[in-house]
Amino acid sequence: MPFYQILHSVELSPEQKDALATAITNAHCGATGALKLFVNIEFHHNTNPYQYVGGQRRPNNKIIGFTRSRGTVGADLMNDVVSEVNDQWNKIVGSDGEKELGALWITDGILTGIEFGHMLPKAFEDNDWFEEHKKDFERRAALGDQVFVDALDSNVIHRG
Repeated sequence: MPFYQILHSVELSPEQKDALATAITNAHCGATGALKLFVNIEFHHNTNPYQYVGGQRRPNNKIIGFTRSRGTVGADLMNDVVSEVNDQWNKIVGSDGEKELGALWITDGILTGIEFGHMLPKAFEDNDWFEEHKKDFERRAALGDQVFVDALDSNVIHRG
């Protein structure tokens, strides 16, 4: 959590995917204070020629984000995220013709779950959760799991 799906009609290079994943992670964590460790992103090249927008068949790139509920403050935070991600898509992929990002939707439907073997924290309680489970993460980092090495090194994005 959060979980972002990128469904793209245009071909994206590995470098573009890396750049978009970084941009989405930075936008989400910068706006919400969530741990980078939590951000999950999947790319799906949609080769289905039968996508429809407004009843018309056409290529369509979209990003769908699923997040935890953040109450009334959530909409404002997510507006910042979608604006930043949209701007980054335009810089990384482009905005003309088939490159256009047709839709970017975020829903706050993640109620609960388990991440890395531990119950998810409530929104805005990520840092306490991280500290509570830090010994486990240090063990995993010592075994060479790069996700946890990175998490221990620089897990939170701070913006001024």
